[in-house]
Amino acid sequence: MFEAIRFVISEHVSNRKLLLKMALVNMSKQTLRTSLGVFWVYLHDFLYFFVFCAFRILMSGAGEIDGMHSVVYLMSGLIPWFFIAEVLNQGASSIRTNKAIIQSIKFPITIIPTVEVTAIFLKRLPSFLFIFAVCIYYGYIGSFHPLLFIYFMLCMLILMYSLTLFTSAFIAVSTDLHQFYLMFMRVMLYTMPIVWGYKHIQQFPSIMTIVKANPMVYIFNGFRSAFVTGVLPTAKYTAYFWGCTIVLFCMGSFVQYKLRRYYADVI
Repeated sequence: MFEAIRFVISEHVSNRKLLLKMALVNMSKQTLRTSLGVFWVYLHDFLYFFVFCAFRILMSGAGEIDGMHSVVYLMSGLIPWFFIAEVLNQGASSIRTNKAIIQSIKFPITIIPTVEVTAIFLKRLPSFLFIFAVCIYYGYIGSFHPLLFIYFMLCMLILMYSLTLFTSAFIAVSTDLHQFYLMFMRVMLYTMPIVWGYKHIQQFPSIMTIVKANPMVYIFNGFRSAFVTGVLPTAKYTAYFWGCTIVLFCMGSFVQYKLRRYYADVI
């Protein structure tokens, strides 16, 4: 296990310039042939956000969710979710989709998931300005906590790096697992407090515990703390989050180290 962790870290450190260069190339690859380029991403996000807000207002009115305006609540959950969802989709299949690189040259394979996550982050980073705009409009900008924002941004990145390192290895060697993963992804949005609030489950402590057991929920709560509430997570919950993240990184390093020799044969 320790050998695998040391190997993965050393590959990332020694190839950090290549990693950033590939991330910048991947960032523009999807929209290379369009006139608006990367701005299509922000237009898509705005459209999805508008649809979710319209659905919320039509179903429940434009009131508050867990003590904050519903639009602010939705925005502070959906913008991080758009990044996370893209990482979960594209990052998990990053090794499988880079078959040509794996089969043709000797390449530090363990950096491929990190390249994908970095590219998606750089591409979507300006979309977090949407949250600032909404908070200013609804009068919440005075509640902004920059240190909390930076902290939870790092938490989100490290969690996504660790999770992608783990999932991309298994999906690269199993098509069935990939199909199951895609099926699970389609319902994940509705299992987390992104478009709904805690008041709907607060009378069910066991369900509340299950929901918070997902480390991604720590991220969504964190961004709402950074932009609106300023409430710090408990030390116990923070320790749980970092424990999950470290375990995911260790397991991801181990499976990447063990399976890297077989990618070219099974993909």
